[in-house]
Amino acid sequence: MSNNKKPKVETRWGPKITFPPAVFLLIALWIYALAWAWSGHPIYRDQHIGAALEYASNGIDLLRPIIVGFNASGTATPQELPLWQAAASLGLSLFGGWWGGATIASLVLFTILLPCFYQTAKWETDAAFAWLTVAFLLAQPIVFHLAGGAQTDGLSLALLIGFIWSAELLRRKPRLSSWLLCAAMASLLAVTKLPFLLAGGIAAALYLLWQKEGARSWLLLAGAGIFSAVLFYFWNDWGGREIARAEFPFRKITVKDNPWWFFGDLAFRLDPANYIKAGWRSLSCLWGSFVLVGLTIYGLILRPRSLGAALLVGALVTTLIFTRIILVHRHYYLLFSPAVALLNTYAVAHILHLWSPRRTLVSIFGMVLGAALLGLSLLQGLVQIEALNMTPDPYMKKTAAVLAAQTSPQDKLLVLNGGWGGDLLIHAERRGLSINSTAVAEDPHTRARLKQLGYNKLVIASESPLLHAVQMTNPGEGHLQRIVWPAFATPEVLTWQIDHRSDDLLIVSLPD
Repeated sequence: MSNNKKPKVETRWGPKITFPPAVFLLIALWIYALAWAWSGHPIYRDQHIGAALEYASNGIDLLRPIIVGFNASGTATPQELPLWQAAASLGLSLFGGWWGGATIASLVLFTILLPCFYQTAKWETDAAFAWLTVAFLLAQPIVFHLAGGAQTDGLSLALLIGFIWSAELLRRKPRLSSWLLCAAMASLLAVTKLPFLLAGGIAAALYLLWQKEGARSWLLLAGAGIFSAVLFYFWNDWGGREIARAEFPFRKITVKDNPWWFFGDLAFRLDPANYIKAGWRSLSCLWGSFVLVGLTIYGLILRPRSLGAALLVGALVTTLIFTRIILVHRHYYLLFSPAVALLNTYAVAHILHLWSPRRTLVSIFGMVLGAALLGLSLLQGLVQIEALNMTPDPYMKKTAAVLAAQTSPQDKLLVLNGGWGGDLLIHAERRGLSINSTAVAEDPHTRARLKQLGYNKLVIASESPLLHAVQMTNPGEGHLQRIVWPAFATPEVLTWQIDHRSDDLLIVSLPD
């Protein structure tokens, strides 16, 4: 095995000077997430919080998570292993159903694994470097906004940094206990968010190559990867068979049934507009201030064969494979967060080494100035990703309140434009099925089957005016028209008994 000791980049900012920004940002992250939850507007994704609420009400079954409204028969819809959903359901139960309980579960899971990233960065140089790296991670707008959200994204990032740490531990201390830990982290990440494991695995392998490690290290890492791949195969096979049992499924959500959703096609991959939009999103998500991009590039130039560079390559290669799902979905940009944090810190550590302030007051001034710049970049990024204006959007809750008032708990609803994870149903506390068009209700045969299953009303919702306004401000999206229910209500539907009609919502009874 190669010598693991590297030349340290010494700075005048010791651990006692550098740890406050990281600790402050972590505390601020907790306050930020809990403040949204306390205000009644928690950060969440409906398909995840819905499954957690189902667990809290009906008990935890890791093999059978439910996406609210996904199918008419209520069968399981296992995509990722629902570890977060199970933990969040405990938080929901502990806090009497308050969604902040799910937020607390996310914060705890993320915070528990954050020291893994600190230790990984400390191995790179020293404790001062590690504290700065953690600060750069937490100051990324996408991390700050999603790490404590009531959804699986914070856990996915936490497991990624846990896997990176375990892979580096395995490289440094190749023993059975290290291998078991790495295999466990890889397996958890595989069944939680496979692209994250692919990015981490590519980075770990590339780092072995750059460090000129021997066959033993390669075999151990490969063994952990194979173990996780086998586990993923069985989980994916189970999930596919369970989802196939669904009656009237809302959409195709498995790789086998809908590969385009995950990978895209040649036309998508060759369209420059997709990469331009993704570049703008990544600038907002990972840096906030464009000035910080210079730090990342400088760090890459300084350390082209570092762990940070390996993680960047791993994320880029993964993007070339899972092209569509990563470019289109902002939360997948978390893949790049560890790489950006490390590369930024390489740059800052080098600048500090050249600067070498000898006076404590100068060092403190530099720390305060740097923290202020990070804070302003974070704020700018939160504005750019629409976190501060979209999170408190009251539209869904108000529409759900109308739906709840105009229906009874005994009703079973067909819902169009209600969120792919049952958002409208969750807020209204109603049972139902999400649909893509009114065709399923208009066809006499399918309508008869749905009525046999207890469905008796059709609901069509309009899009949030705020969401539409925000989307129109995005580059290239000024042509978008607001989605309103009259565009989906066919002449036949309008002949049925109308129970409620407003600008935002149409409710009709299904005819015999």
